[in-house]
Amino acid sequence: MFKYGSIEKELVDSMEKELMANQLESKYGFNKLAKAIDLLNAAASIFDHAGMHEQANEITKILQNLVK
Repeated sequence: MFKYGSIEKELVDSMEKELMANQLESKYGFNKLAKAIDLLNAAASIFDHAGMHEQANEITKILQNLVK
């Protein structure tokens, strides 16, 4: 069966990891960056569907540079 000590340790470790991630997100605005990336991706898709392939490619290049 389960060892309660190991489950407690795993839970504490997981909570600590989540708290650290939330602190980093708050401090550095990763959530805002993720939203900006989503919006850029949506814009590229709209341009592509509208036949504006050059503009879609420019946004795609911006997204690729963010990944690097």
